Amino acid sequence: MAEDVPATPIRILMVEDSALDAELITLQLRRAGLPFTVERTWSDQGMRDALAAHDFDVILADHVLPGFSGDLALELAGALAPEVPFIFVSGTLSEELAVEALKRGARDYVVKSRLQRLPDAILRAINEAQERRRLLQVENELRESHQRLRLITDSLPALIAYLDRDHHYRFANQAYMEWHGLDPEAMVGRHAREMVGEEGFAALQEHLDKVLRGERVSFETLAHRRVGPPRHAQVDFVPELGPEGAVLGYYAMARDIGELKQVQALLTASNESLERQVSERTSALHRSESRLQALFESSFQHQNLLTLDGHIIDTNSASLAAILATKEDVRGALYCESAWFASTEGVPAIVCQAVLEAAAGNASRHELDLLLPTGKRTFEFSFRPLLDHQGTITAVVSEAVETTARRQAEEALRQSQKIEAVGQLTGGIAHDFNNILTVIAGNVEYAKLLTERLGDVADGSTRALDNALKGVMRAANVTQRLLAFSRRQPLRSLPVDLNAQLRDMEDMLHRSLGELVQLEIVHHPDIWCVEVDPSQLEASVLNLAVNARDAMPEGGRLVIEVDNAHLDNDFTAQNPDVPPGHYAMLRVKDTGHGMSAETLTRVFEPFFTTKEVGRGTGLGLSMVYGFVKQSGGHVLVDSAPGAGTSITLLFPRSAAELPQAGQTEHRGLGGYEMQEEATVLVAEDNDDVRAYTVDTLRQLGYRVLEAHDGASAMRLLERTDVDVDLLFSDIVMPGMSGWELAKRALAHKPALRVLFTSGYPRDIDASGAVGRNIAILGKPFTRSDLARSIRGSLQDE
Repeated sequence: MAEDVPATPIRILMVEDSALDAELITLQLRRAGLPFTVERTWSDQGMRDALAAHDFDVILADHVLPGFSGDLALELAGALAPEVPFIFVSGTLSEELAVEALKRGARDYVVKSRLQRLPDAILRAINEAQERRRLLQVENELRESHQRLRLITDSLPALIAYLDRDHHYRFANQAYMEWHGLDPEAMVGRHAREMVGEEGFAALQEHLDKVLRGERVSFETLAHRRVGPPRHAQVDFVPELGPEGAVLGYYAMARDIGELKQVQALLTASNESLERQVSERTSALHRSESRLQALFESSFQHQNLLTLDGHIIDTNSASLAAILATKEDVRGALYCESAWFASTEGVPAIVCQAVLEAAAGNASRHELDLLLPTGKRTFEFSFRPLLDHQGTITAVVSEAVETTARRQAEEALRQSQKIEAVGQLTGGIAHDFNNILTVIAGNVEYAKLLTERLGDVADGSTRALDNALKGVMRAANVTQRLLAFSRRQPLRSLPVDLNAQLRDMEDMLHRSLGELVQLEIVHHPDIWCVEVDPSQLEASVLNLAVNARDAMPEGGRLVIEVDNAHLDNDFTAQNPDVPPGHYAMLRVKDTGHGMSAETLTRVFEPFFTTKEVGRGTGLGLSMVYGFVKQSGGHVLVDSAPGAGTSITLLFPRSAAELPQAGQTEHRGLGGYEMQEEATVLVAEDNDDVRAYTVDTLRQLGYRVLEAHDGASAMRLLERTDVDVDLLFSDIVMPGMSGWELAKRALAHKPALRVLFTSGYPRDIDASGAVGRNIAILGKPFTRSDLARSIRGSLQDE
């Protein structure tokens, strides 16, 4: 570091309230051999006075100051001395705060426990500040040089231009306005033939060949003009040679011979300086022109330059790509009748009017839906006048930004918000409804057990209670579909082979579809594994198949296929809610009557159905949508009236291996006998459900304790005189959820067994390790469901 030490002392402003820390910083700088002077302050006013009185090379500031702060010091330094590097030296600055400080302008931060970094940080910050000042000076000089060049060339009556080897103008001075009636900027990119005509260009060919061979050419000619009669001019062509002697281009200077005699003395005096400045600025001018042309051609905006009467002068690549055309195809055509607008009814008139208004000085904006050769797309167009340096309107600029993806995203967001709102509402209803159904189902089953003891006398009552219990179960199925739509149902995600799943369902699908529907199942030999709930997947496929059957009342063809799909960025750009990646696909496609655009916007809403009364609940597709979304997948629908419907389920590829054929789950109680001495603690906030549960468990022979919330349950568990074998807890309770209760209970009693119950486990994703391996008894549940689950939980070791 010694060779980097400056010869003059470094002027340091130290914003530090601790004298000890200031002394430590000073000592560290001395050890590093830095020459420096320090002025110390620790207040807002002190820092203001110091910056007003002296110039500093660097500012060192603590982050925590009494009545002040490092952040305020940084803000003050940015206002009063923005060129002075600012370094935080603090013992409390976290990495996040340090990064934020760097974003706001701090050059570095040093932790007080590592002050050995400070000397290098100071030298680096000072060097960077000096480099920034040098860079700014160079940029200012370059800008001033460019302005001087333009001022000098524009002040001369001679025509001065630079052309490349292909005779295209790359620079033209203001004199071209008088000579050709064109703004110098409009000359850039034009071919010399456009300026002098075919005959004039042919007459110049001999001289042009010489200059391209590296010769300087001077001659007299009758120079043609785009505006006014021709003039006799003295023309000079000066080649520009590259490092290897190759001709890069040439300067063209044309002077009226009569005026030349009057200005010859001035031109002779300034010619040497002018050529030197032109030579120095040629490369910068080329780069500037190349950047402008590249910007025009590479812009994502559709840009067109039009004459005042609406004919196309130039257009960029993005605009041409939309209509699959070239510049030669459209140059000179009337813009409003071109391929951009011709196929869209009513739009040409709008564009013609907008061009006329822009030519009159009035800018306008329009959002247009266009039928293009590349498809139906939406754009936001702007039409504005193009003014020269005198404020005269010389052309019309048309710019367009494509808004197709934005409008699709906005529509998808509106649909998602609508479905999410309905899902939240239905989920809440399902929660209360399941509590009610639990009480009804349990008591109906209990009444049935009592009536069965009466024998034949109670046959009528038994049938009535059976029907009531069936009604409760149907209502429970409806609430289960509501939970599936709202994505709140607990799922058992297992590795699934879609091929095997469809093979197992084939007989059931044939029976469900009937004889009028021809079923075809297309398998994929190397289908990727997915992790979903097999029962919910089966229910979803059956729902889609039945819907397809109803859409083909006179018969038709139903194809169910599985395949692997890699979704790239182009696909996801058209479907913003589907991230790119690997997916396993299951598609159900029918030849039915299809759906209208209006129906498609509501197809996943719960209770929405196009079937007649009594033919459906309107929950089938909403259940499918909720299940797929909860499984991390996506649903795509493609349908049109008379063209059938295709519904695609996309599930993310799983790294798990496909399950082996013949794998089955074995469940059962294994001959377990009820432990009549077991004690069960019931935690349930619903009074009716808790009373029913407690009464049922006592009738089954268990000792039962009850608590109306999690806090009450914990107080019972913490008592030394209470021994609980099983905690039976609702998941959704006020104050403390069932998940939190279980965590605390297991921390207090690790051997405690836990069984959850819920009709709406809305915080199931927050269950953590507790919820992954512990059983959940869904509401509504019957007495037999409760007895079986309690026994199973008690026997689980």
